[in-house]
Amino acid sequence: MPNTNDPNLRPRSAFPRQGASLSTEGLVLFDVVTTPVVITHLARPEIVYANVAARRLFELPEDNNQTRPTENYYADPLARSELIRRLQQDGEATNLEIEFVTYQGRRFWGLLSGQVTDFNGDDVVFASIVDISAQKAREVQLAQATEQLRTQAAATAQLNRELKNQRQVAITASRAKSDFLARMSHELRSPLNAILGFSEVIAEQVFGPEGVDRYEDYAKNIHEAGAHLLALINDILDLSKVEAGELQLTLEPIELKELIHGSVQLMTPMAEKRGVQLVVDLGRSPLSLVADRRRLRQMVMNVVSNAIKFTLAGGMVMITAHQEQASIVIDIADSGIGMTPDQIKIAMQPFGQVATESPYAQVGTGLGLPIVASLVELHGGTLNIQSTPNVGTTISLTLPKVR
Repeated sequence: MPNTNDPNLRPRSAFPRQGASLSTEGLVLFDVVTTPVVITHLARPEIVYANVAARRLFELPEDNNQTRPTENYYADPLARSELIRRLQQDGEATNLEIEFVTYQGRRFWGLLSGQVTDFNGDDVVFASIVDISAQKAREVQLAQATEQLRTQAAATAQLNRELKNQRQVAITASRAKSDFLARMSHELRSPLNAILGFSEVIAEQVFGPEGVDRYEDYAKNIHEAGAHLLALINDILDLSKVEAGELQLTLEPIELKELIHGSVQLMTPMAEKRGVQLVVDLGRSPLSLVADRRRLRQMVMNVVSNAIKFTLAGGMVMITAHQEQASIVIDIADSGIGMTPDQIKIAMQPFGQVATESPYAQVGTGLGLPIVASLVELHGGTLNIQSTPNVGTTISLTLPKVR
Protein backbone atom coordinates (compact mmCIF):
# COMPACT_ATOMS: atom_id res chain seq x y z
CA MET A 1 0.00 0.00 0.00
CA PRO A 2 1.21 3.54 -0.68
CA ASN A 3 2.62 5.59 2.19
CA THR A 4 4.04 9.04 2.79
CA ASN A 5 7.51 7.80 1.83
CA ASP A 6 6.38 6.45 -1.55
CA PRO A 7 8.49 8.27 -4.20
CA ASN A 8 5.73 7.67 -6.78
CA LEU A 9 3.16 9.56 -4.70
CA ARG A 10 2.89 13.04 -6.14
CA PRO A 11 2.99 16.07 -3.77
CA ARG A 12 -0.32 17.47 -2.62
CA SER A 13 -0.13 20.52 -4.87
CA ALA A 14 0.31 18.27 -7.93
CA PHE A 15 -2.93 16.27 -7.43
CA PRO A 16 -5.90 17.43 -9.46
CA ARG A 17 -8.68 18.00 -6.95
CA GLN A 18 -12.39 17.86 -7.68
CA GLY A 19 -15.34 19.39 -5.83
CA ALA A 20 -15.56 21.66 -2.79
CA SER A 21 -13.48 21.35 0.35
CA LEU A 22 -14.91 19.29 3.20
CA SER A 23 -14.99 20.08 6.90
CA THR A 24 -15.71 18.01 10.01
CA GLU A 25 -18.92 19.95 10.63
CA GLY A 26 -20.26 19.03 7.18
CA LEU A 27 -19.82 15.29 7.57
CA VAL A 28 -22.97 14.92 9.64
CA LEU A 29 -24.99 15.43 6.47
CA PHE A 30 -23.71 12.16 5.00
CA ASP A 31 -25.04 10.04 7.88
CA VAL A 32 -28.55 10.31 6.45
CA VAL A 33 -27.40 9.29 2.96
CA THR A 34 -28.28 5.68 2.11
CA THR A 35 -25.24 5.28 -0.14
CA PRO A 36 -22.07 4.16 1.70
CA VAL A 37 -19.60 7.07 1.84
CA VAL A 38 -15.98 6.73 2.95
CA ILE A 39 -13.27 9.38 3.29
CA THR A 40 -9.68 8.17 3.47
CA HIS A 41 -6.31 9.89 3.59
CA LEU A 42 -4.64 10.01 0.19
CA ALA A 43 -1.12 9.65 1.57
CA ARG A 44 -1.89 7.34 4.51
CA PRO A 45 -4.03 4.17 4.56
CA GLU A 46 -6.45 5.50 7.18
CA ILE A 47 -10.19 6.02 7.23
CA VAL A 48 -11.07 9.59 8.11
CA TYR A 49 -14.82 9.07 8.02
CA ALA A 50 -17.42 6.41 7.23
CA ASN A 51 -21.14 7.21 7.24
CA VAL A 52 -23.76 4.91 8.77
CA ALA A 53 -24.38 3.06 5.49
CA ALA A 54 -20.62 2.48 5.02
CA ARG A 55 -20.19 1.32 8.61
CA ARG A 56 -23.01 -1.17 8.06
CA LEU A 57 -21.51 -2.34 4.75
CA PHE A 58 -18.05 -2.86 6.28
CA GLU A 59 -19.54 -4.37 9.46
CA LEU A 60 -17.74 -1.91 11.73
CA PRO A 61 -18.41 -2.06 15.51
CA GLU A 62 -20.80 0.58 16.82
CA ASP A 63 -18.17 1.97 19.20
CA ASN A 64 -15.45 2.27 16.53
CA ASN A 65 -15.47 5.89 15.36
CA GLN A 66 -11.74 6.09 15.06
CA THR A 67 -9.64 5.80 11.93
CA ARG A 68 -8.60 2.37 10.72
CA PRO A 69 -5.89 1.31 8.20
CA THR A 70 -7.55 1.25 4.78
CA GLU A 71 -5.38 -1.59 3.47
CA ASN A 72 -7.17 -4.02 5.77
CA TYR A 73 -10.33 -3.61 3.73
CA TYR A 74 -8.82 -4.54 0.36
CA ALA A 75 -8.89 -8.22 -0.59
CA ASP A 76 -6.06 -7.46 -3.02
CA PRO A 77 -3.55 -4.87 -1.71
CA LEU A 78 -2.79 -3.84 -5.29
CA ALA A 79 -6.35 -2.57 -5.63
CA ARG A 80 -5.58 0.55 -3.58
CA SER A 81 -2.44 1.12 -5.62
CA GLU A 82 -4.58 1.11 -8.77
CA LEU A 83 -7.03 3.53 -7.11
CA ILE A 84 -4.18 5.91 -6.21
CA ARG A 85 -2.80 5.69 -9.76
CA ARG A 86 -6.15 6.65 -11.22
CA LEU A 87 -6.50 9.53 -8.79
CA GLN A 88 -2.97 10.75 -9.53
CA GLN A 89 -3.79 10.72 -13.22
CA ASP A 90 -7.29 12.18 -13.29
CA GLY A 91 -8.10 13.37 -9.79
CA GLU A 92 -11.04 10.98 -9.74
CA ALA A 93 -11.97 7.33 -10.32
CA THR A 94 -15.30 6.16 -11.69
CA ASN A 95 -16.95 2.75 -11.37
CA LEU A 96 -13.82 0.94 -10.22
CA GLU A 97 -14.65 -2.67 -9.28
CA ILE A 98 -12.78 -3.64 -6.08
CA GLU A 99 -13.10 -6.65 -3.83
CA PHE A 100 -13.25 -5.57 -0.19
CA VAL A 101 -12.99 -7.38 3.16
CA THR A 102 -15.26 -6.30 6.03
CA TYR A 103 -14.22 -5.91 9.66
CA GLN A 104 -15.73 -9.38 10.25
CA GLY A 105 -13.70 -10.92 7.41
CA ARG A 106 -16.53 -11.24 4.87
CA ARG A 107 -15.62 -10.48 1.28
CA PHE A 108 -17.78 -8.50 -1.10
CA TRP A 109 -17.45 -6.67 -4.39
CA GLY A 110 -17.93 -2.93 -4.42
CA LEU A 111 -18.29 -0.38 -7.20
CA LEU A 112 -16.20 2.62 -6.11
CA SER A 113 -16.40 6.14 -7.47
CA GLY A 114 -14.24 8.76 -5.79
CA GLN A 115 -12.29 11.95 -6.15
CA VAL A 116 -9.47 13.84 -4.50
CA THR A 117 -10.60 16.77 -2.41
CA ASP A 118 -9.51 18.88 0.55
CA PHE A 119 -10.46 18.02 4.13
CA ASN A 120 -9.20 20.26 6.87
CA GLY A 121 -6.13 21.09 4.82
CA ASP A 122 -5.30 17.46 3.81
CA ASP A 123 -5.71 15.69 0.49
CA VAL A 124 -8.30 12.96 0.95
CA VAL A 125 -10.26 10.52 -1.18
CA PHE A 126 -13.99 11.10 -1.01
CA ALA A 127 -15.61 7.89 -2.30
CA SER A 128 -18.99 6.20 -2.57
CA ILE A 129 -19.17 2.41 -2.63
CA VAL A 130 -22.07 0.33 -3.95
CA ASP A 131 -22.28 -3.35 -3.03
CA ILE A 132 -22.36 -5.27 -6.34
CA SER A 133 -21.74 -8.72 -4.87
CA ALA A 134 -25.09 -10.03 -6.14
CA GLN A 135 -24.34 -8.71 -9.61
CA LYS A 136 -20.84 -10.25 -9.58
CA ALA A 137 -22.31 -13.54 -8.38
CA ARG A 138 -24.76 -13.45 -11.28
CA GLU A 139 -21.87 -12.70 -13.64
CA VAL A 140 -19.96 -15.69 -12.26
CA GLN A 141 -23.05 -17.87 -12.58
CA LEU A 142 -23.57 -16.59 -16.12
CA ALA A 143 -19.93 -17.29 -16.98
CA GLN A 144 -20.20 -20.76 -15.47
CA ALA A 145 -23.45 -21.39 -17.33
CA THR A 146 -21.89 -20.12 -20.55
CA GLU A 147 -18.88 -22.37 -20.05
CA GLN A 148 -21.17 -25.27 -19.22
CA LEU A 149 -23.19 -24.61 -22.37
CA ARG A 150 -19.98 -24.38 -24.36
CA THR A 151 -18.83 -27.69 -22.88
CA GLN A 152 -22.20 -29.27 -23.54
CA ALA A 153 -22.16 -27.92 -27.09
CA ALA A 154 -18.71 -29.41 -27.63
CA ALA A 155 -19.86 -32.70 -26.11
CA THR A 156 -22.97 -32.65 -28.30
CA ALA A 157 -20.85 -31.97 -31.37
CA GLN A 158 -18.53 -34.83 -30.42
CA LEU A 159 -21.53 -37.09 -29.82
CA ASN A 160 -22.95 -36.11 -33.21
CA ARG A 161 -19.63 -36.97 -34.85
CA GLU A 162 -19.54 -40.31 -33.03
CA LEU A 163 -23.15 -41.03 -34.00
CA LYS A 164 -22.35 -40.12 -37.58
CA ASN A 165 -19.34 -42.45 -37.51
CA GLN A 166 -21.38 -45.21 -35.88
CA ARG A 167 -24.11 -44.70 -38.46
CA GLN A 168 -21.53 -45.00 -41.21
CA VAL A 169 -20.14 -48.13 -39.56
CA ALA A 170 -23.66 -49.55 -39.29
CA ILE A 171 -24.35 -48.73 -42.95
CA THR A 172 -21.06 -50.34 -43.96
CA ALA A 173 -21.77 -53.41 -41.83
CA SER A 174 -25.30 -53.66 -43.20
CA ARG A 175 -24.02 -53.37 -46.75
CA ALA A 176 -21.35 -55.99 -46.02
CA LYS A 177 -23.90 -58.37 -44.55
CA SER A 178 -26.23 -57.78 -47.49
CA ASP A 179 -23.37 -58.54 -49.86
CA PHE A 180 -22.53 -61.59 -47.76
CA LEU A 181 -26.10 -62.89 -47.87
CA ALA A 182 -26.18 -62.39 -51.62
CA ARG A 183 -22.90 -64.29 -52.02
CA MET A 184 -23.95 -66.94 -49.52
CA SER A 185 -27.22 -67.58 -51.33
CA HIS A 186 -25.20 -68.18 -54.48
CA GLU A 187 -22.48 -70.18 -52.72
CA LEU A 188 -24.99 -72.39 -50.91
CA ARG A 189 -27.24 -72.88 -53.93
CA SER A 190 -24.37 -73.97 -56.18
CA PRO A 191 -23.31 -77.07 -54.19
CA LEU A 192 -26.91 -77.84 -53.22
CA ASN A 193 -28.01 -77.73 -56.85
CA ALA A 194 -25.10 -80.01 -57.75
CA ILE A 195 -25.99 -82.43 -54.96
CA LEU A 196 -29.68 -82.50 -55.94
CA GLY A 197 -29.00 -82.70 -59.67
CA PHE A 198 -26.38 -85.45 -59.59
CA SER A 199 -28.25 -87.47 -56.96
CA GLU A 200 -31.41 -87.26 -59.05
CA VAL A 201 -29.54 -88.58 -62.11
CA ILE A 202 -28.19 -91.49 -60.06
CA ALA A 203 -31.52 -92.22 -58.36
CA GLU A 204 -33.44 -92.28 -61.64
CA GLN A 205 -30.60 -94.07 -63.49
CA VAL A 206 -30.93 -91.65 -66.36
CA PHE A 207 -28.13 -93.40 -68.25
CA GLY A 208 -29.51 -96.84 -67.54
CA PRO A 209 -27.95 -99.68 -65.57
CA GLU A 210 -24.90 -99.62 -67.78
CA GLY A 211 -23.95 -96.00 -66.83
CA VAL A 212 -22.10 -97.06 -63.71
CA ASP A 213 -18.91 -95.14 -64.54
CA ARG A 214 -20.80 -91.89 -64.96
CA TYR A 215 -22.73 -92.51 -61.76
CA GLU A 216 -19.42 -92.93 -59.91
CA ASP A 217 -18.18 -89.58 -61.28
CA TYR A 218 -21.43 -87.95 -60.18
CA ALA A 219 -21.04 -89.47 -56.73
CA LYS A 220 -17.60 -87.87 -56.50
CA ASN A 221 -19.13 -84.56 -57.57
CA ILE A 222 -21.76 -84.91 -54.89
CA HIS A 223 -19.06 -85.57 -52.31
CA GLU A 224 -17.04 -82.50 -53.41
CA ALA A 225 -20.15 -80.29 -53.35
CA GLY A 226 -21.04 -81.57 -49.88
CA ALA A 227 -17.51 -80.92 -48.61
CA HIS A 228 -17.60 -77.40 -50.02
CA LEU A 229 -20.98 -76.78 -48.41
CA LEU A 230 -19.69 -78.07 -45.09
CA ALA A 231 -16.65 -75.78 -45.30
CA LEU A 232 -18.90 -72.75 -45.84
CA ILE A 233 -21.07 -73.65 -42.88
CA ASN A 234 -18.02 -74.32 -40.67
CA ASP A 235 -16.60 -70.88 -41.49
CA ILE A 236 -19.83 -69.21 -40.44
CA LEU A 237 -20.03 -71.26 -37.24
CA ASP A 238 -16.39 -70.55 -36.36
CA LEU A 239 -16.88 -66.80 -36.76
CA SER A 240 -20.06 -66.91 -34.70
CA LYS A 241 -18.28 -68.76 -31.88
CA VAL A 242 -15.35 -66.34 -31.91
CA GLU A 243 -17.61 -63.26 -31.82
CA ALA A 244 -19.66 -64.81 -29.00
CA GLY A 245 -16.50 -65.71 -27.04
CA GLU A 246 -17.51 -69.36 -26.99
CA LEU A 247 -14.57 -70.81 -28.92
CA GLN A 248 -12.40 -72.82 -26.52
CA LEU A 249 -8.82 -73.83 -27.32
CA THR A 250 -7.40 -77.27 -26.61
CA LEU A 251 -3.73 -76.56 -25.96
CA GLU A 252 -1.00 -79.17 -26.40
CA PRO A 253 2.71 -79.31 -27.34
CA ILE A 254 3.05 -79.25 -31.13
CA GLU A 255 5.96 -79.91 -33.49
CA LEU A 256 5.38 -77.08 -35.96
CA LYS A 257 7.37 -78.44 -38.90
CA GLU A 258 5.33 -81.63 -38.99
CA LEU A 259 2.06 -79.67 -38.84
CA ILE A 260 3.07 -77.25 -41.62
CA HIS A 261 4.27 -80.02 -43.91
CA GLY A 262 1.02 -81.92 -43.36
CA SER A 263 -1.06 -78.80 -44.06
CA VAL A 264 0.87 -77.91 -47.21
CA GLN A 265 0.49 -81.47 -48.49
CA LEU A 266 -3.29 -81.05 -48.29
CA MET A 267 -3.05 -77.78 -50.26
CA THR A 268 -0.77 -79.19 -52.97
CA PRO A 269 -3.59 -80.41 -55.29
CA MET A 270 -5.17 -76.96 -55.25
CA ALA A 271 -1.82 -75.32 -56.04
CA GLU A 272 -1.05 -77.76 -58.87
CA LYS A 273 -4.50 -77.28 -60.36
CA ARG A 274 -3.94 -73.51 -60.52
CA GLY A 275 -0.32 -73.66 -61.61
CA VAL A 276 1.14 -72.22 -58.42
CA GLN A 277 4.39 -73.52 -56.93
CA LEU A 278 4.43 -74.26 -53.18
CA VAL A 279 7.80 -73.90 -51.43
CA VAL A 280 8.45 -74.77 -47.76
CA ASP A 281 11.63 -73.67 -45.97
CA LEU A 282 11.54 -74.25 -42.22
CA GLY A 283 15.29 -74.35 -41.53
CA ARG A 284 17.11 -76.96 -39.49
CA SER A 285 16.32 -75.86 -35.96
CA PRO A 286 13.40 -77.57 -34.21
CA LEU A 287 10.27 -75.46 -33.88
CA SER A 288 7.77 -76.30 -31.18
CA LEU A 289 5.04 -74.43 -29.33
CA VAL A 290 1.93 -74.94 -27.21
CA ALA A 291 -1.25 -74.36 -29.23
CA ASP A 292 -4.55 -75.83 -30.40
CA ARG A 293 -3.52 -78.29 -33.13
CA ARG A 294 -6.74 -78.14 -35.16
CA ARG A 295 -6.98 -74.34 -34.99
CA LEU A 296 -3.30 -73.90 -35.85
CA ARG A 297 -3.71 -76.13 -38.89
CA GLN A 298 -6.83 -74.13 -39.81
CA MET A 299 -4.86 -70.87 -39.62
CA VAL A 300 -2.04 -72.16 -41.82
CA MET A 301 -4.37 -73.71 -44.39
CA ASN A 302 -6.61 -70.63 -44.58
CA VAL A 303 -3.68 -68.31 -45.22
CA VAL A 304 -2.01 -70.69 -47.71
CA SER A 305 -5.36 -71.16 -49.47
CA ASN A 306 -5.74 -67.38 -49.78
CA ALA A 307 -2.19 -67.04 -51.06
CA ILE A 308 -2.83 -69.65 -53.77
CA LYS A 309 -6.17 -68.08 -54.63
CA PHE A 310 -4.67 -64.63 -55.21
CA THR A 311 -1.59 -65.85 -57.10
CA LEU A 312 -1.87 -66.24 -60.87
CA ALA A 313 -0.56 -69.28 -62.73
CA GLY A 314 3.24 -69.44 -62.76
CA GLY A 315 3.50 -67.71 -59.38
CA MET A 316 4.88 -69.01 -56.12
CA VAL A 317 3.81 -69.30 -52.48
CA MET A 318 6.57 -69.72 -49.88
CA ILE A 319 6.02 -70.86 -46.30
CA THR A 320 8.80 -70.19 -43.78
CA ALA A 321 8.99 -70.25 -39.98
CA HIS A 322 11.54 -69.22 -37.37
CA GLN A 323 11.87 -68.59 -33.67
CA GLU A 324 11.99 -64.98 -32.48
CA GLN A 325 12.75 -64.72 -28.75
CA ALA A 326 9.77 -66.34 -26.97
CA SER A 327 7.63 -66.54 -30.10
CA ILE A 328 7.33 -68.55 -33.31
CA VAL A 329 6.80 -66.56 -36.52
CA ILE A 330 5.17 -68.22 -39.53
CA ASP A 331 5.54 -66.24 -42.78
CA ILE A 332 3.41 -67.08 -45.81
CA ALA A 333 4.53 -65.02 -48.81
CA ASP A 334 3.10 -65.06 -52.31
CA SER A 335 3.98 -63.42 -55.62
CA GLY A 336 0.35 -62.66 -56.27
CA ILE A 337 -1.62 -59.57 -57.21
CA GLY A 338 -1.16 -57.88 -53.82
CA MET A 339 -3.43 -55.40 -52.06
CA THR A 340 -3.58 -51.69 -51.29
CA PRO A 341 -3.93 -50.54 -47.63
CA ASP A 342 -7.66 -49.96 -48.21
CA GLN A 343 -8.06 -53.44 -49.66
CA ILE A 344 -6.28 -54.91 -46.63
CA LYS A 345 -8.86 -53.23 -44.38
CA ILE A 346 -11.66 -54.77 -46.45
CA ALA A 347 -10.04 -58.21 -46.37
CA MET A 348 -9.81 -58.08 -42.56
CA GLN A 349 -13.52 -57.31 -42.15
CA PRO A 350 -16.00 -60.18 -41.72
CA PHE A 351 -17.71 -60.91 -45.03
CA GLY A 352 -15.32 -58.56 -46.83
CA GLN A 353 -13.97 -59.65 -50.20
CA VAL A 354 -11.48 -57.69 -52.28
CA ALA A 355 -12.40 -57.15 -55.92
CA THR A 356 -9.41 -58.36 -57.94
CA GLU A 357 -8.45 -59.77 -61.30
CA SER A 358 -7.96 -63.25 -59.88
CA PRO A 359 -10.53 -65.69 -61.39
CA TYR A 360 -10.68 -67.47 -58.01
CA ALA A 361 -10.92 -64.45 -55.70
CA GLN A 362 -14.69 -64.54 -55.23
CA VAL A 363 -14.79 -68.22 -54.24
CA GLY A 364 -15.63 -68.50 -50.52
CA THR A 365 -17.31 -66.40 -47.85
CA GLY A 366 -14.72 -63.71 -47.16
CA LEU A 367 -14.39 -65.01 -43.60
CA GLY A 368 -10.96 -66.66 -43.87
CA LEU A 369 -8.67 -63.83 -42.72
CA PRO A 370 -11.01 -62.49 -40.00
CA ILE A 371 -11.21 -66.01 -38.56
CA VAL A 372 -7.41 -66.41 -38.71
CA ALA A 373 -6.92 -63.04 -36.99
CA SER A 374 -9.34 -64.05 -34.22
CA LEU A 375 -7.68 -67.44 -33.73
CA VAL A 376 -4.23 -65.85 -33.56
CA GLU A 377 -5.50 -63.39 -30.96
CA LEU A 378 -7.04 -66.23 -28.94
CA HIS A 379 -3.58 -67.81 -28.85
CA GLY A 380 -2.12 -64.53 -27.56
CA GLY A 381 -0.39 -63.76 -30.85
CA THR A 382 -0.59 -61.19 -33.64
CA LEU A 383 -1.28 -61.17 -37.38
CA ASN A 384 0.55 -58.77 -39.69
CA ILE A 385 -0.01 -58.15 -43.41
CA GLN A 386 2.54 -56.56 -45.75
CA SER A 387 1.32 -56.22 -49.33
CA THR A 388 2.15 -54.35 -52.52
CA PRO A 389 -0.10 -54.36 -55.59
CA ASN A 390 1.32 -56.43 -58.47
CA VAL A 391 4.21 -57.58 -56.25
CA GLY A 392 2.73 -59.88 -53.64
CA THR A 393 1.62 -60.32 -50.05
CA THR A 394 3.30 -61.61 -46.89
CA ILE A 395 1.15 -62.62 -43.93
CA SER A 396 3.00 -63.20 -40.66
CA LEU A 397 1.51 -65.19 -37.78
CA THR A 398 3.39 -64.54 -34.52
CA LEU A 399 2.49 -67.02 -31.79
CA PRO A 400 3.93 -67.39 -28.27
CA LYS A 401 5.84 -70.64 -27.70
CA VAL A 402 4.01 -71.10 -24.41
CA ARG A 403 0.52 -69.69 -23.83
